[in-house]
Amino acid sequence: MPSSAAEEARGWTLRHPGKFGTITIRAKKDGTRGYHQKGGNQSTVDAHGVSLDIYIHALYGLALQRGTKVLMIGCAGGTLATMLARKGRDVTLVDIDRAAFKLAKSYFQLPRDIACHVSDGLRFMQKVRGTFDVVIVDAFIGEAIPDHFTGEAFYKAAKRCVKKDGLALVNVCLHDKKDRLADEIANGFAARGWAVKLLDEPGGARNAIVAAGNVRGLRKPGVSSPPEVGAKDLTRGVTAMKFRKLAQ
Repeated sequence: MPSSAAEEARGWTLRHPGKFGTITIRAKKDGTRGYHQKGGNQSTVDAHGVSLDIYIHALYGLALQRGTKVLMIGCAGGTLATMLARKGRDVTLVDIDRAAFKLAKSYFQLPRDIACHVSDGLRFMQKVRGTFDVVIVDAFIGEAIPDHFTGEAFYKAAKRCVKKDGLALVNVCLHDKKDRLADEIANGFAARGWAVKLLDEPGGARNAIVAAGNVRGLRKPGVSSPPEVGAKDLTRGVTAMKFRKLAQ
C-alpha cells in the first residue's frame, strides 16, 4: 500500500504471495488499478472499482438479465462481484486462493458483506445447498481455465446448482482464431440438453462467453455502468461482441 499521498499520486506496485505464484497489484496515477498473476491481467478497475475490461461488462450485462441470486467462481480483484452487488444482486463468491479475497477487499473495493468462500470452485458447486439464478465461471490459472471446468463433472455440477430457469455463464480466454475451447464448452452444454449462445469478440487473442440454460430472449449486452477512464474504448469493445454459431 502507498505510504504517502505523493506515492499514491504517482502510482505504486505491490506484490503479494498467492497460491499460484506472486500476485502483483499496479496502481497508476490516473486512479486505475490492475491485478496480475502468472502473466495474466485478471482485473483492471477505475478509482471507484468499476471494471475497464470488456468481458467483465459483457458478463455483467448478461447476468443482470436473469434473477438476483448469483454464484461466482473466481475472484481475482472481485470487480464483477462488486458491480453486481451494487446493483442489488445477492452474490456468493468462491476462490481457491484466500489471498484474492484479501486483496480484492483492500485494493479493489470488494464489499465486505459479500459471502466469500475459500474452496475449489467445482467442489463448491458439487456440494453447495440450494440453486442460483446465475452461475458465472471466471476461473483461471494465468489465462488457462483449469481442466476440471471442461469435463463431465463440471456439467453435472452446473446442472445441480443452476435453477431450471437459470443461466450459466463461462468466460473463456482464446489464444487465436483457431482456438475452439469456447465452442467445445458450448457444445458440451448442448450435448447435455442445454440451450446455448456464444458471445464472441472479434480478432485473435480475445475473450468469449458461453451462455447456457435460459438463453431465450437473452440480449447482447451494452455498457450500463461505464468507468470514468477508457469508457469510449470499452463501449466500442463491448459493442463489437456478437452472438455467433457454434463450430462443430
